[in-house]
Amino acid sequence: MFVWVAVWRDRIRYWVLNSNDVSGNRYFSNKQHRGNVGEGQLHLTRENISGFDKYEAASTGIKPAVISAYKRLK
Repeated sequence: MFVWVAVWRDRIRYWVLNSNDVSGNRYFSNKQHRGNVGEGQLHLTRENISGFDKYEAASTGIKPAVISAYKRLK
């Protein structure tokens, strides 16, 4: 599971993704650096952040979001 936290001066956001959500995402790149083995990065930008809305969780809803992400793996 991936629990991502973004902190701005006036807001905190949380996203919960499973490994398939990440590896299958159009913004995922497995070319993190030379000699890369099993690493990657997900490019989250101002222009594409809305594409991650379906993974967003409230601070009080992280546990159910993790359970839901786990169930999506099956």
